[in-house]
Amino acid sequence: MKLNYDMDYLNGGSSQEFLMHGETWFSQKLGLTNPKTIFDVGSNVGEWSKMTRKFCPNADIHCFEVVNSTFHKLYHNVKYDDKIYLNNFGLSNTEEIINFKFIEHNDRISTGLSLLRFDDSRPVTGLLRTGDSYVEEYKIDYIDLVKIDTEGMGNRVLKGLMNTLKQGKIGAIQFEYDRACILERFILIDHYEMLCPLGYKLGRLKQDHVEFKDYSLYDENFDGPEYVACHVNNTELLRLLT
Repeated sequence: MKLNYDMDYLNGGSSQEFLMHGETWFSQKLGLTNPKTIFDVGSNVGEWSKMTRKFCPNADIHCFEVVNSTFHKLYHNVKYDDKIYLNNFGLSNTEEIINFKFIEHNDRISTGLSLLRFDDSRPVTGLLRTGDSYVEEYKIDYIDLVKIDTEGMGNRVLKGLMNTLKQGKIGAIQFEYDRACILERFILIDHYEMLCPLGYKLGRLKQDHVEFKDYSLYDENFDGPEYVACHVNNTELLRLLT
């Protein structure tokens, strides 16, 4: 009999995970800066957005979920929040329809990485578009936080937001760093080399602080699980995080 990871996640598992990884603490600190716009890229069923809403009551939260069946769960989970904007597509560096691996009883690990093997997955298709085109279409002036949880495809999300990043319109980024980065051949040093020249400080997210530091080869342990990049001009948030 297969475990239903989705039910465990909805019945308190997500809250424990957010606390353990420092995401609850980070959202609380973000809320003290009164953010206006947040991107939740890889929203799954919306538990992260609901947690963040508690600390960021005035923010517009733009959710992006590429898998159709998961998107329907997301819709029913957050449909009464009129400041959450739901998008049934993912963000990447191209606009295309691609194949994803989907696991019915644990849709949190749906992925477009063909090298990630899941014996009980089935193929589904999903639409991708660039974050830059979305920002331009909806005339978004500034994004306080881009949270990325896309099972190894986070570098593509960043590349698709490159124009927005270069214009200094993203205050902070929360991204995953784990073994899936190996399959994308985009590891921690690549995040540093992409984001530091654009004015970001990077550090591992702990339960009650961010460990901002220069890059070290010894940090390439694929343990993560979450890293934060904060722009140097985002002085209030930087102060709160350190």
